Amino acid sequence: MNKTKIFFLGAIAINGVYLLITFIFFYFLDSFLMNIDNNDFLSFFNAGKFVIEDLPNLYNSDLYLFPFRYLPLSAYFFTPFYLLGLELGYFVFQIFNFILNILIVYLIYKIIQLYKNLNRPSTPFYDLENIKNVFSKPENKSILHQSVIFLVMVPQFMNYFLGQINVIVTVFIISSLYCFLKGGNKNDLLGGFLIGVGILLKPTLILILPFLLYLNYSKETKKFSFKFKKTVIRLIGSIILVGISVLYFLIFPQMLEDFIDVNLAGEYTYTIEGSLEINPSFSLTRIILILLSIINIDVNGFLIFIIITLLILIPMYFISYKNSIQPITLIDGYLVGILVMLIVYFDTWPHHLVVLAPFLIFFILIHRDFEFNKLLKYCHYFLATLTVLFWGIFYLTYEIFPFNVGGLILLMLTYFLIAIFYNKNLR
Repeated sequence: MNKTKIFFLGAIAINGVYLLITFIFFYFLDSFLMNIDNNDFLSFFNAGKFVIEDLPNLYNSDLYLFPFRYLPLSAYFFTPFYLLGLELGYFVFQIFNFILNILIVYLIYKIIQLYKNLNRPSTPFYDLENIKNVFSKPENKSILHQSVIFLVMVPQFMNYFLGQINVIVTVFIISSLYCFLKGGNKNDLLGGFLIGVGILLKPTLILILPFLLYLNYSKETKKFSFKFKKTVIRLIGSIILVGISVLYFLIFPQMLEDFIDVNLAGEYTYTIEGSLEINPSFSLTRIILILLSIINIDVNGFLIFIIITLLILIPMYFISYKNSIQPITLIDGYLVGILVMLIVYFDTWPHHLVVLAPFLIFFILIHRDFEFNKLLKYCHYFLATLTVLFWGIFYLTYEIFPFNVGGLILLMLTYFLIAIFYNKNLR
């Protein structure tokens, strides 16, 4: 067994250690950090119960330790874990996450392989004829290195430890990208449903949908071409799944009101002395809302969210489409959509970076000739390690400085580096 393979297997083992530590806390310790009665999994577990036993109360935050924030159809995904009971359901849920992490690494390989086989002129050289070559060919070390970073990144531990669903979300959206890249109406249709499930589980991923529009830009004619039929096929799955969820809100209006409160009103901050509202989220929206609260300016949180989203999303959307053609636009579009989501949504936590990581890896591997690629890698590595440290520092200093800016700085630097990449290609 060569050193590269040992290195990779060691990363899987470390990911398993994250899981083992989580099980120790859940089943054997009564720690204030996490225990069987204090973890995020309880929200999903209870949602699996309410969706079949008491549907109108699905978003009643008074019945949850932490509110359920996702679209109604997603709650059925958690019903099997509820039916297994809390202890067994938690065990199966976490083992499921571990297996999915391995699947994500495999999908990273398959997508880079698929992209290479499209014979694009800018395709970097990797020898990916079969999966054995990944471990034996020196030119593939960067793929394995990035896969190892994904498996051992600290947000992976937090995802396990908190009982979160980011690995599950990632599998659905990365699988949708794989289907779209394979091409053909059937794959486009399947990809649309897969990303639709991802949106059910994390509604803010709807920011990816604009990048599914089949637009091509010609630098020669300086015009866009648009394929309406292909775009509709890509979007129809998501539209159907989200539409069914909207029906739930029409039938039970109180569900809609509760859903808006927990998702779009910026609620659920903490209050300390002096009625100062704080929150450890490192999103730009949250930090601005806390700043406005400090200077006693009363604003509509949802309005601030919309304004910031448009300011961050629109410029990147247009410069990305004016610089490349399919499939680069599609792969990079996923990255931009997720990155904007993390910057603008009210509550962005370190464990959400698990969703971003594979798509940031794609950008690093595909655009390896980008002059700031090395700096982008450092952003990736720091996001994989330091964001949890910044989170801890916030809890030690929030009475003096109630802003968790460390993670936001890294996200914004990543955003501007990608903008620089596209801006240079405009010339």
